[in-house]
Amino acid sequence: MRERGKVHLNMIVTKTGDQGQTYLNDGSRVSKASARIKALALLERISVKLGFFIHECDQDQIRLQLPNAQECQIDLAQLANSFQQEMYDLGSDLCTPFKPGESLTRFPAEKVEELTALISELTPALEPLDSFILPQGSLRVLLSHEIRTIVRQAEIQVWEIAEEINPAVPQYLNRLSDFWFVFGRILQSEENPGGEIRKWEPNLKHARGVQIQSAK
Repeated sequence: MRERGKVHLNMIVTKTGDQGQTYLNDGSRVSKASARIKALALLERISVKLGFFIHECDQDQIRLQLPNAQECQIDLAQLANSFQQEMYDLGSDLCTPFKPGESLTRFPAEKVEELTALISELTPALEPLDSFILPQGSLRVLLSHEIRTIVRQAEIQVWEIAEEINPAVPQYLNRLSDFWFVFGRILQSEENPGGEIRKWEPNLKHARGVQIQSAK
C-alpha cells in the first residue's frame, strides 16, 4: 500500500474496474456499487461544485459586521479552495479501511470543532429565521445551496457504510452542510441588504403566475 497522500497517476486507463470492482488504498477490492464508493463519488461531485463556486467568485471578497464591533473579511475563492482540499482528505480517509493497531493519520476531529466554531462566529451576522428559506438568488447563492444539499447526501451515504469508519468524517460533513446553509444566507444578505428573502409559507394557496387570455 502506498503512503496516504502520495498519489501516482501515470496510467489512467487500467481496465481493472471493467468488472465492476475497484481498489481501495490497502489493496483490497470492493464493488463500485458499495456504499463506500458511492460516498467517494459524492465527495468528488462536491469538489467539482466547489470549483464552479471558485470560478463564479474569483477575486470576490465580502465584509461582515459581527457583534462586539468586530468585522470579518472573507475571500470566497480561498474559502472554497480550503473545502475542496478537505474533500480529498476525506476521500483518502474513506478509501483506507480501518486495520487493527493501525498508525495512520486520519481526518482529525479538530476539523469538526473548527468548523463548528466558524459557524457560531458567522451566524450572529444574520437575522433570526422564522421559517425555511427558499433557495433563490444569484448564481453563487444557488451554488451555496446546491453544495449544501450534495454534502448532506454524502453524509447520509457515509452512514450507509457497514464497516468501521472514522466518525470525524460524517460529523464534518454534517457541519459542512450547516456551514453552506449559513453562508448562502450571508451571500444573499450581502448582495441584497435589507431586501426580501422568500420563505416557506406552509399550506397556502400560491399564485402560479400564469395568465391565459382569449386571442384577439
